[in-house]
Amino acid sequence: MSQAIIFGSSRSFGKTRAVVDALLSPSNTNFFDLNAYAISPFDYDHANRDDDFIPLIEKLLTFDTWIIATPVYWYNMSTQHKLFFDRFSDLLTIRKDLGRQLKGKKLFVIASFGDSYPQGFEDTFKQICDYLGMRYLGSCFFYSGSANQEYLTNNATQARLVGERLSITTP
Repeated sequence: MSQAIIFGSSRSFGKTRAVVDALLSPSNTNFFDLNAYAISPFDYDHANRDDDFIPLIEKLLTFDTWIIATPVYWYNMSTQHKLFFDRFSDLLTIRKDLGRQLKGKKLFVIASFGDSYPQGFEDTFKQICDYLGMRYLGSCFFYSGSANQEYLTNNATQARLVGERLSITTP
């Protein structure tokens, strides 16, 4: 099973990246930091068709499983991921050939949060997968704040779930 990490955060080496590094060893995994790509907002006139979105999708389509790694900002995914997913509209209009290739791909979400678990966070990802014929593998949430023992225990449980859902060994 080939896997790609699609990472999007305002800080490429912040707390979410630390979680991903601890769980998945990105140096041995196909890692795509959305900050490294010029992805413009969706445009009905497709004036942005020459940015980095389509070339990135072409690379990502070679992988069976996409691991979305995002911090939770205001109870939702990062802006980088929102722009990325908004551009899927291009895959339903000007690049249907690529959009059809999403069917059967697997999507898993790793999210880190600071103060509160976001209710309904997964709904967007589930609906994206349902609409595009992708298989949603679920998500795991990691507390990235203080050393609260309850949250740290939850992090260890979540790490085991990542390993089970992605068929990997976690530390």
